[in-house]
Amino acid sequence: MITMMIHILKSTHNRLSLFLLTVSMGLLGLVYMGCSYRDTVDKTTKTVTKTTQKIKRNIRFSDDDLQRMATVIGFENKSLYRGKDFSQLFRKGIPEYLNNECDDVSVPNPDSDQNIEGFQQLPLLENGQVDNYALALIGRQLGLNAIITGSLDDIGILDELRGMIWKDTHHLIQILVSVEAFDTESGSKILDQSFRRKVEIEELDYELMRSEGKMILPDLNETLSDLLAEIGETICWAIEDQPWNGFVIAVEDDTLTLSSGSAAGLAPGDEFDVFDTSRVLKGLSGQRYFVHGQKIGEIKITEVEADKARAVIVTNRGIKPGSSVRVK
Repeated sequence: MITMMIHILKSTHNRLSLFLLTVSMGLLGLVYMGCSYRDTVDKTTKTVTKTTQKIKRNIRFSDDDLQRMATVIGFENKSLYRGKDFSQLFRKGIPEYLNNECDDVSVPNPDSDQNIEGFQQLPLLENGQVDNYALALIGRQLGLNAIITGSLDDIGILDELRGMIWKDTHHLIQILVSVEAFDTESGSKILDQSFRRKVEIEELDYELMRSEGKMILPDLNETLSDLLAEIGETICWAIEDQPWNGFVIAVEDDTLTLSSGSAAGLAPGDEFDVFDTSRVLKGLSGQRYFVHGQKIGEIKITEVEADKARAVIVTNRGIKPGSSVRVK
């Protein structure tokens, strides 16, 4: 009788163990499938969103053959970590992404553009905020449609509890980056967003950092590449969602000069409408914004250089330096 009871108990225990193992494997499978499904959905959603935005922009604007010119200025490291020049990484990585992956946005090389080369510092208000009005004025003179800036806000250690049944502590390095982009036609922000990435570190590295009291970063190449790609894609969408604008920098008799040229896609024979942007609105904290006003004329391009174009005035109802132009 006792032998039979022991056999039953062993059999029951084995079946219970098999059941628990099956349930655990099933749960792990669901978690894996859920992650894969989410990844697939996220990628599909991004692709559909980008395609939809492209179609919407093409319907609204007839400037497909023109490049929106942009630059990255004043990307600073606000974190306490100084072991690597992250600010330089973003100043180089963002332009590379936009030039390689963003169809309608170009970032001139500062080394080959003397005007942009001298534009290194952001104009600031007395309260420390970016002077968007002064920034837009500078950008217009340089033929820029957008100016991008940002900061590395923090690199720090983060502990997370993970697990469905048995919780484990995982140690991670968290990177926080803020990015802003300003439209030079209005002076307004077209992007103000924070990005973050996490990379797990080994227990030995974690203990070493705690004992020595300093940050020891693992190989972040893949993590930073993913982060730069996300930032670059977001900037690309924000800039592409704006109409292309050129800016009048000089008027003489019946001709004028624009601060955009062949690099932006302008060619002799192109025709543009001219709009008044002399009205300025005052915002909070001393900020000022340009107002896109009424149409005040029409022009036709006659000559182009890389960063300038000359045009004859076809109709004129008050065209002057500072007026903006758009495709007819």
